[in-house]
Amino acid sequence: MRYQDQLFEQRENAILDAARQLFSTQPWDRVTIAEVAVAAAIGKGTVYKHFPSKEALYARLTMDRSRTDLAELRALHATSAPQQAMRQVILRAFEQMLSNPTQAQLCQHCDRPEFQERLDPASRQQFLELERDYQRFFAEMLNGALGTHALAQGDCQNLLWGVEACVNGVMARIASGGFAHWAEPIALNEYFARVTDFIIAGLRTQAADLLAPPRRHE
Repeated sequence: MRYQDQLFEQRENAILDAARQLFSTQPWDRVTIAEVAVAAAIGKGTVYKHFPSKEALYARLTMDRSRTDLAELRALHATSAPQQAMRQVILRAFEQMLSNPTQAQLCQHCDRPEFQERLDPASRQQFLELERDYQRFFAEMLNGALGTHALAQGDCQNLLWGVEACVNGVMARIASGGFAHWAEPIALNEYFARVTDFIIAGLRTQAADLLAPPRRHE
């Protein structure tokens, strides 16, 4: 790698590290590019050479963390017993969100259509590719849990909609601060376990219906 390329990459990593640090200590949507520049010890103009807008910075942070999380989930799935793999992956996905509530908020923000429309074409394409990676992993995980590869891609996609609704609900709950403000607080680990049971039961039932032979009319 050329020296100029190494320097560019180092500056970019410094910007990303500075943003993560700032986001962990104050509301992420109030942090300015100028503050990121000061924290990274570089000029404001230099930040814009790497990230032309705060949206571009948000997108990069979200994609980087999502790719890291997906790689961890894939590794966990590969080393888990088939019958326990899906449950362990779902629970770990919830733990990933809980470990970084700010990231959960950013993911929700970056998933909004109006946000995606403001991104450059290359960034939008990266989000689409990341979504496809998660879809492929879900299909692999689902077929592995069912012990079959008979589910069509379209069927897996339909089942994913229900899972996405549950995961987004958990993400929103984490982003909002959990259940501490409820009259009878709920432990998040218990909440994660119940939602996971609900997801798996629903997937098994729906998948069984999809794989069942059509009934003959008498």
